[in-house]
Amino acid sequence: MKKINIIYWIATILLAALMLSSAIPSIMNIPASVAFMKHLGYPTYFGAYLGVAKLLGVIAILVPGFPKIREWAYAGFTFDLISAVYSFIAVKDPLNGLTLFPVFFAILIVSYIYHHKRLKASGLKESAV
Repeated sequence: MKKINIIYWIATILLAALMLSSAIPSIMNIPASVAFMKHLGYPTYFGAYLGVAKLLGVIAILVPGFPKIREWAYAGFTFDLISAVYSFIAVKDPLNGLTLFPVFFAILIVSYIYHHKRLKASGLKESAV
């Protein structure tokens, strides 16, 4: 159980840091973040929307007691990463960070899998957490 917890927390903290590192500049409308959204073809307000969604998702995966919301947060992060990859490809800018997305997906997958391993190892069902 100790190994499962260590792997889970490392992956989950990395995932939270990754999502917060893009959420905070978006929420604050930092010029580089606004320019990035424009580069990808999105309206400027969309960055703040995504930033708030990511912040809420980070809270959902870190705070215990809301299992269905946690599942939705993992799904939302998956959609976010898939959409980001598609956006880079759509604007024909695949080298601008696209090489890191497999690492981001791996972190997300490890966090999700080990979340369920923790539940199984502790004998709890998702609805009981």
